[in-house]
Amino acid sequence: MKGLPIIFFKTFILSVVVSIAANCIYYVVITHSGEHDYFHAVQLIMERTFSLGIIIAVMSLPMLFLYNPNYWNHSLGRLLLYFEGPILFIITIFYISTNPITKTADLLTGAVFLIVNSIFYYRLTRK
Repeated sequence: MKGLPIIFFKTFILSVVVSIAANCIYYVVITHSGEHDYFHAVQLIMERTFSLGIIIAVMSLPMLFLYNPNYWNHSLGRLLLYFEGPILFIITIFYISTNPITKTADLLTGAVFLIVNSIFYYRLTRK
């Protein structure tokens, strides 16, 4: 409970890095060609993934309310506060995104954030 801002920051950094790598791999699989110059594409992927990471991080800020022992001791409230950001982001992508390629890349970013968040949650509650 003490290190929630540090865990939040680590989750953000790690999920953005892994999401950039996953989205680059997804782009290479989608394009099917070795003749492309990927330098410009990687820059765009990095910008978009970083922006999405910031959006998910802002949506995940309620997890910092877990400093309050009343929220922390209530297991359902703890789960809701901790995971609401990435879950709401993933649900929103299903309703807002129209382009299937963009939708898949956004879902990939949200899923990576959720997985990294789950790993840190497990480590936090294991103690």
